[in-house]
Amino acid sequence: MKQIYLAAIFACTGTVGQAACATNLQTFLSCEVGRSGKVLNVCFDDTIITYSFGRPGAPDLGLAETIADIDYTPWPGVGRSIWEEVRFENGEYSYITHAGFERMLGDETDEDNTDTHFGGVVVERGGDVIADLQCTPGTVDAPWGQELFLAKEAAGLTWDFGAREWQKTNE
Repeated sequence: MKQIYLAAIFACTGTVGQAACATNLQTFLSCEVGRSGKVLNVCFDDTIITYSFGRPGAPDLGLAETIADIDYTPWPGVGRSIWEEVRFENGEYSYITHAGFERMLGDETDEDNTDTHFGGVVVERGGDVIADLQCTPGTVDAPWGQELFLAKEAAGLTWDFGAREWQKTNE
């Protein structure tokens, strides 16, 4: 099933400094990673979500999953950081992408908190962390919103905040 969607992965566009998802896809996370010249893109529509990491236009790795099957954790609703997480599985490897931003508190202004967006990917092999790659500050495009949450609901799932898992909607 993943093979069917691989063409959508390569629809991600951009150059270093301009990581981006194709115009027909919504962005969960796009950014440069360190000084590697590589970009991380997690893009989705109402049926699929894609992961791409590597040089712009020639990623080292591309994965795709259906919205119904992807492991997505929405923001739990507490804390200064508003964040979401999407986990892609590829054999014995897991690619746990996260994106979010820091909320301003009290008397803080944009000048106090100039770069509030963050993101990255943790790579695990058999449950052991083998890489923790963070987005370069200032390159993060992570437009937090309800779109991915709503896409999961449209796929027939409901988020159980107590159990912290998606469950099939009773019809």
